Amino acid sequence: MSENDFKRHLFIDGYYSSQQYAYPRGVKPPKLEIMQRNRNQHGNQILQQLENIKEQFSLPLDSDIPEDAIKDDVVYVQFTSEWGYALAFQSLDNNSSKPKYKILNIQEERRIHEFLKTEEFRYHVTVMMREGGVGAFINKVEQYLKSPDENKARNQNLINNIATIQRATLETFWADSPEIPFPNFEDPIWWEVWLRKTTEKEQKLVEVIQNLELTNAKVSKSNPIFFHEHIVFMVYGSASQLSKSIMLLDNLAELRKPQETADFFLKQLNSEERFEWMEELISRTSFATGPESAIICIIDSGVNNIHPLLEGILPESHMYSAKPEDWGTYDGYEPGGHGTAVAGLSIYGDLTQALSHSEQITIYHGLESFKIFDQNDATDPSHYGSLTEMAALTTIADRQNPRVFCMAVSDKSQAFRGRPSSWSAMIDKICFGSHIPDELVQQLFFVCAGNTRINHPDEYPHTNLTSSVHDPGQSYNAITVGSYTNKTMISEPGWEALSSGGEMAPSNSTSNLWESQWPIKPDIVMEGGNLSTNGNTVLDHDSLQPLSLDSEFPEYVFKPFGDTSGSTALASKMGAELISTYPNYWPETIRALIIHSASWTPEMLSNRNIGELKEAERVSLLRTVGYGVPNIVKARECASNNLTLVAQRVIQPFIVDNNAGKYNEYHLFNLPWPTSVLENDLFSQEITLKITLSYYIDPNPGSINRRYATGFSYHSHALDFSVIKPTESLDVFKRRISGAARLDKSDYDASDEEWNIRRVRNRGSIRKDFITMPGASMANRNLIAVYPKNGWYKTRKQLNMMNSKVRYSLIVSLETDEVEADIYTPVMNLVESLVEV
Repeated sequence: MSENDFKRHLFIDGYYSSQQYAYPRGVKPPKLEIMQRNRNQHGNQILQQLENIKEQFSLPLDSDIPEDAIKDDVVYVQFTSEWGYALAFQSLDNNSSKPKYKILNIQEERRIHEFLKTEEFRYHVTVMMREGGVGAFINKVEQYLKSPDENKARNQNLINNIATIQRATLETFWADSPEIPFPNFEDPIWWEVWLRKTTEKEQKLVEVIQNLELTNAKVSKSNPIFFHEHIVFMVYGSASQLSKSIMLLDNLAELRKPQETADFFLKQLNSEERFEWMEELISRTSFATGPESAIICIIDSGVNNIHPLLEGILPESHMYSAKPEDWGTYDGYEPGGHGTAVAGLSIYGDLTQALSHSEQITIYHGLESFKIFDQNDATDPSHYGSLTEMAALTTIADRQNPRVFCMAVSDKSQAFRGRPSSWSAMIDKICFGSHIPDELVQQLFFVCAGNTRINHPDEYPHTNLTSSVHDPGQSYNAITVGSYTNKTMISEPGWEALSSGGEMAPSNSTSNLWESQWPIKPDIVMEGGNLSTNGNTVLDHDSLQPLSLDSEFPEYVFKPFGDTSGSTALASKMGAELISTYPNYWPETIRALIIHSASWTPEMLSNRNIGELKEAERVSLLRTVGYGVPNIVKARECASNNLTLVAQRVIQPFIVDNNAGKYNEYHLFNLPWPTSVLENDLFSQEITLKITLSYYIDPNPGSINRRYATGFSYHSHALDFSVIKPTESLDVFKRRISGAARLDKSDYDASDEEWNIRRVRNRGSIRKDFITMPGASMANRNLIAVYPKNGWYKTRKQLNMMNSKVRYSLIVSLETDEVEADIYTPVMNLVESLVEV
């Protein structure tokens, strides 16, 4: 691709400085609401419950396991809060190397109040306790009872909100959706077992496995998954067997139902395309791949690489399988395959378009296939998180090419309220790069949002709004791809398209019902095809679907293929094309460019302006179609009236100070800016400033890390940005960003501007927003701060990650509808004249 074909984005890494960061004064974290109590009555009730727990240490063991096989003297305890009150979570957690008590999981329970008809909540916290830990809590209650202060007793914040303390049972560790009941106690099933990682993790794992095998439970031979605070592995057995083994050790954290097999496989649709179409396309397609070309790694059901449209781009050496001897590497899913169709769209895009013109096609990226699923082995219990890790490790080890991972398969179950699973957390780990020992190799990963099934025309779009994105689409770091459609033409009498075009596709799933703290998903939407309707029923029609390749070649050549599987393949193609254009850009940057280029169609906005939407409408918009439809041209290039600046930086958000985590630094960008053009030529013309901040989080999954309390979070850190206001001085701006700055007066303006997305953007690990104003007001808005927010790197002292450095990518663009305006050239001249010291 010629350097002169288009205006490239401008790289502006040198235009920043590091500044000391402290949390700004005047902003306080939410205060724990404390229930009013009769101290003597409540304290004695809690004391008696703790005394009952302490007696458990002197009772005989209720287990078939020999006493000498048990390595720990512990008891599991469940603390339950009163309805409407949280708990002082930090007071239930001890961070020493061999803690006397330790939080293992936190569960939230919700109900509708019988009379008020409002939603209530309470918390159940499972705590591992040694005998000394129970004694420590008894001492806290005695201090509470004896405190001379009638208004604020010692340990009041800890004790007042506790409703009950009781011995935990195996059901206490069940961390799945309430819709999935705890299994029958005697029925053998597969379990996903989460253990708290200890300093002697290998020894602990051996002890757990030995105890399980003593009860004749079966431990999966698949490799366990290691996260920062947890180890996850598969066990086959009954609840009774598990209760007699792992309940006697000190590191059981939670139990979950394992992921099931993928569900995005389309039914066979006969195709009448002729071989001549294929031969003609082959004749005008060339491949410009090399040893450093981007490769799309398709993690799917395998690919049929003997298809003539794939054999030149997918050699046998690029084909892998989790079980090569049993499954092979080819796409055996019937009918018509799945991975082969994903491969076709990821290379050629919608073949309807590729076949309808006669221009030369040059493809700059290659393919890989890793088979993680075989329909003839559907009962296999292999853990999808470990299989995905295997795919990443295997392919990265064989070649050092930049890689785009494409996973257009998902679990049948929906992501419960957005909560991370072991599968989605593993994808976050792969993106962050920590799946590779002793080094960080960040990756670009696309996952499908999962399909909504529409069975009647009246179900669209309402069913989509309440159908959750599927696991692992809740991944923070991956680009989760939903579906929209522009395909509305159908010639069959009596039938019309269900979606009128420009709207979300009938297959799209959403995150409207998720808990508010989890990421905005899907991130983007791509063409996913449409359904047809006669007013009474809905059907698939070939003309309303993208066209791809059929695995049953030579019997069939092409097949209709859409839904969120097709959307994900198309998005992966865009990612690979951007890497080919900008090979030095980080995966975080490619991700940012894709989302930065996305916009909503008029139909998605109901023909309104985004600024007219109320906050609830903005939330629903983003949790339905994400940031909209990406534009490859805008993601790849600038124009005279469309300037894009790109920065890639490393920041250390936190630092150890007096043995505690403190905020460390923020970055202040002083960007090259077309000030003169904005002040003079575009003085009263509308200019749009758009900013996208992209970073990867280091995941720490488990029910404990669900942001119920300060110090417990899934994400390692968070970042955000702020822009200087039109009339704001540098000193005032710096004081607004950081409490480390000093001013004689503290009456600075801390109010928010009317950005379009506003606080809705503060979910997940990407931040995007935009604002429009006259050129005169935009002329001095080139000061941008990137600053840290809280995360487990700062609060989980025992994990020794406080001094970690992390990467981020910042995309800043200026756009105007004035086609004669040139805001690109003056900034390009400034960037090219900068001499790095």
